[in-house]
Amino acid sequence: MKMNTEIKTILVPTDFSEKSNNAVAMATEMAMRHQSKIILFHVVNNYYLIDRSGKQVIGTEVVQENTEKAEDALETLKKSLQEKYSSLQVDIQLKSEHMVNSMNDLVVSEDVDLVVMGTKGQQKLKQFILGSFSYSVLSNVHCSVLLIPEGFQKYEFKKILFPVRVLDHLNDKLELTLSLAKKNKSIINILGISDQNDVTSLTTAYLDVKKKLFIKSADYTSDFLLTEDKAVHISKFSKEENADLIVLNYEDEESWKSFFSENFLKKIINNTEIPLFFLKPKITRKHTNKDLGNYDITLPYPG
Repeated sequence: MKMNTEIKTILVPTDFSEKSNNAVAMATEMAMRHQSKIILFHVVNNYYLIDRSGKQVIGTEVVQENTEKAEDALETLKKSLQEKYSSLQVDIQLKSEHMVNSMNDLVVSEDVDLVVMGTKGQQKLKQFILGSFSYSVLSNVHCSVLLIPEGFQKYEFKKILFPVRVLDHLNDKLELTLSLAKKNKSIINILGISDQNDVTSLTTAYLDVKKKLFIKSADYTSDFLLTEDKAVHISKFSKEENADLIVLNYEDEESWKSFFSENFLKKIINNTEIPLFFLKPKITRKHTNKDLGNYDITLPYPG
């Protein structure tokens, strides 16, 4: 199935921190280049208890105060962006449900193509094992995701790294990368990267990508590496080549490691200092996940 690689609507979750502000800045620059709409999105947590009468919100005044502060902060941020970029279309969304569920609802209702989210970068040991928040969002959001490290503050992608490591949706990823390269006037660095098991199929795919870029007169360079640890070498190569972006298929190698240790996706997130664009199929049906985002205190029945 062919994926939609156009970027018409960008969703930016924000908690008004520095890493979120950096993601907003990146999303804004992208929206201007792609003539896209951006949606600024924030979640206000409800604190509730459950007794025999059902869910009851407690601390209503605190929740209301936090909601009003968040609304004001979103409006202020929207106004500042529109003052700087008069043609930019900005919407705001404030939710009180679980963040990922809310984002997936917006993917459907607002036809979101891309989530742009700030990350802290290196994770602690506990997050290595259980999974960082970035990894959780990436795994569960129903559209493509762009992760922006907090310390990365270049908002154009002049060098785009295009790893050929798996075959899934490779043509879609190439179409997306060509679109990004056109908008940013970029050089595309093709990196064929394989272990001994897949070398024949990946070499063929790598050569095919080179041929297609040549036909399209794209500006590109190319390298091929044999390695048993693709994530580490992709990260290392991106640093050596001063890449500004890595475009990846959402395909997790060694997925069985996702709880107990680092799989490919966790490893690439935790070891890379530049933005990571994960191309994912968009799911346009409502989610059925439980509301897991709030604090739930269950009280025993009296007596």
